[in-house]
Amino acid sequence: KQWYQRRVAITAGGAQFATMLVQDDPPLAPIEAIMNVFMEQNLIPQCTSFLLDALKHNKEEEGPLQTKLLEINLMSAPQVADAILGNQMFTHYDRAHIAQLCEQAQLLQRALEHYSDIFDIKRAIVHTHLLKPEWLIEYFGTLSVDDSLECLKAMLTANLRQNLQICVQKRKKYRLRLCVDTTA
Repeated sequence: KQWYQRRVAITAGGAQFATMLVQDDPPLAPIEAIMNVFMEQNLIPQCTSFLLDALKHNKEEEGPLQTKLLEINLMSAPQVADAILGNQMFTHYDRAHIAQLCEQAQLLQRALEHYSDIFDIKRAIVHTHLLKPEWLIEYFGTLSVDDSLECLKAMLTANLRQNLQICVQKRKKYRLRLCVDTTA
């Protein structure tokens, strides 16, 4: 009965009330249980607000909840997820899973920031029309020479006309790096 009363209070009181429930140590209710109450009522903005506050300390043990927060927003409000990822406030979430969801939500910049496997990178990077050219040029600087060359080849194969200018810009910016590294 007491939990039912809390559930009603959470739904009625919103994120502020829910946050009060988890401020004490130990909390009056588990974060996951409160999240579930919001989600059962499809109260995504309230759930997001609550989780952002409840998870603000970026604890390793809260990694699955960080993943859930990002997952909820990538599936219902990708622009909110993009902003959360842009703030870099969480580091313990499942990066591979979130990268896949970012790609599905067509947040390809965020997907590429999270991918580490070259096959995933090549699959996403060919969609240059969804990426800012300046960001893409800088992104190439984070790749190894071999991975960079593989991505350039994939981009040109996917759409020569659309991607040629970006490949030329990339080559100009990193020409010395490519020349030095490929002869070493």
